[in-house]
Amino acid sequence: MRTASSPLKALLLGAVFCMTAACSQFNVPRLFTPAPPQQVIPASVTLVLDDSVKTALFEYTACADIVMWKGHLGDSLVRAFQDMGQTRFTHFSLGEAPAARQTAEPGIFPVRATVKLTHKSFTSRTRTGADDRYMAQLDIHLVATFYDTQGQPLPDAPLNYSEAVSVFTPQFGASSQCATQDLDELLRTAAGQLAAQFPSYVEQLIAKQQRQTESARQTATNRPSQGEASPLTVKVTLLDDNQNLILESSEKVRVRIDVTNTGTAPTNQAFATFSGTPALTEAFAGTLTAPVTIPALQPGESTSAMVVGQLPARFDGTRGELTVTISSADTKTGPLASQTLVATMAPIGAPAAAAPSAGQSALSSGAIGQGQNRYAVAVGLSLYRSPWAGWRDGLSFDSKGTISLIAQSLNVPDSHTLLLQDELASQEDIEEALASWLPKQMGKDSIVFFYFNGQALADPKTGEVYLIPYDGTPASSRSRLISLRWLQSRLQKLGAKLALSIIETPLATGALSKDGKPKSVTPNWIADLDGSSGQTGRPLIQVAGNSGSSRQQNSLLSGLTGPADLDHDGIVTLGEWLRSLRGSAVTVPALPPALGVQSIPLSRVNQR
Repeated sequence: MRTASSPLKALLLGAVFCMTAACSQFNVPRLFTPAPPQQVIPASVTLVLDDSVKTALFEYTACADIVMWKGHLGDSLVRAFQDMGQTRFTHFSLGEAPAARQTAEPGIFPVRATVKLTHKSFTSRTRTGADDRYMAQLDIHLVATFYDTQGQPLPDAPLNYSEAVSVFTPQFGASSQCATQDLDELLRTAAGQLAAQFPSYVEQLIAKQQRQTESARQTATNRPSQGEASPLTVKVTLLDDNQNLILESSEKVRVRIDVTNTGTAPTNQAFATFSGTPALTEAFAGTLTAPVTIPALQPGESTSAMVVGQLPARFDGTRGELTVTISSADTKTGPLASQTLVATMAPIGAPAAAAPSAGQSALSSGAIGQGQNRYAVAVGLSLYRSPWAGWRDGLSFDSKGTISLIAQSLNVPDSHTLLLQDELASQEDIEEALASWLPKQMGKDSIVFFYFNGQALADPKTGEVYLIPYDGTPASSRSRLISLRWLQSRLQKLGAKLALSIIETPLATGALSKDGKPKSVTPNWIADLDGSSGQTGRPLIQVAGNSGSSRQQNSLLSGLTGPADLDHDGIVTLGEWLRSLRGSAVTVPALPPALGVQSIPLSRVNQR
């Protein structure tokens, strides 16, 4: 009995003391049961709270408007982060600078972050006059910034609290005494929930560091010793400007290098060098001021590079050889792969060569336009910074398959391809790519491909479509998403020979009806693209996946690898590809483009 009555006694004694002391505020003791301890995360965390956090203060008129309550949010946040850090991490330091350097412990990951306050508000919703019981809206938004091992900031991580809360601030009789315990408790609860969101970001950061460490370890061990077979295979293609398969004086020539990792582990960065007949090596001497870089490749991954040169005006001989050698940066390791090409050469005065057959011309890379005038921005999302219910539904981005298709089928060089994936696909990243990177790279005769694979949102009232970047959610302000109208405008402003926007996406739920089911809305895929693209000499064509159909991974792109080659000539034209998508995608403008636009070759098909 004594134990059960203790809280009641404390409450009564506190009330009596407050009444006799004529205090203006009465704080009811908090009675709670501590939550069970959570698993400790193996991290050494240094967290710096910005002054905007530590000095945060709420001022609010409470208790029949007779008491100005001052809620010290900063104090609550400092205590909440301190308590969270000490219980959730192996080591935790809260201060202006990292704690004294500790001896590195195996399995303990160093983490450094700062937290700032970006918004706070407390607004009564149902209060009338001097009501002491009412509903209010409490919003507190923080932003955590983590730093990588080089001290560079990573994308911001939001810590948000937004709740409708019940408030009870009674006045005791006609006195100036009142209870503001509810308001203080609201701040402590909000601070605790904000701090509780922090460990999940630390776990994501550690998981990413572990993947990078494991990848680096596998790469480091994947160095073939002398005599050991290399996992890299190389295919070299020599292309001449007039496509007659004869290398002539002063003619422009191109070498395409395709490298594939056929092994079971990642490979290190490598380099490609040229050797052989002097006339051929001299043709690329002005371009190859440094060896061609071959990036590190995952198992099964491929990469391509295109090198452009020009033959000298005079050279001797009618036979030339060009050897492309792939070598590791490790000088102790021999060549990883090489291929030697033999070509017929025609110096000045030599008889003209016979024209190639129609089949040879159609299957050459030149038939779809040299890759030097093709550019691509590929946006792929397989995760989001602030996941929501159902965020994984319909996501199917395959980075290796997509980049391989862009390079090999669409003939876009790696140096002309920008991949924005996951953390690198924020709103700022996407807008920067379209507004700055692309305009600086391309020219008026360029063909531009924009590919998006991620979630999108149709506004429940207007049907306007918004692409959701890595740092967005369906609940985000529309200004934090990528408007389809803005995307169309940016692509049109490029002034390219052809801009092709390919949107592979399910539509995320933007709002719920009263029964809790998603509101039905027709997406406005047209936006500003009404009429026929053939009305302008520099068209923009947009193709979007049909959210109501069952689609396989990257199905909009799959036709470019062969199924869309309706006349079986080894080339997929724009017109053929658009016809192959009838019934499975939404094409805008709806009317077919002009015949000259339809005949633009998009991809080359490997025929066997």
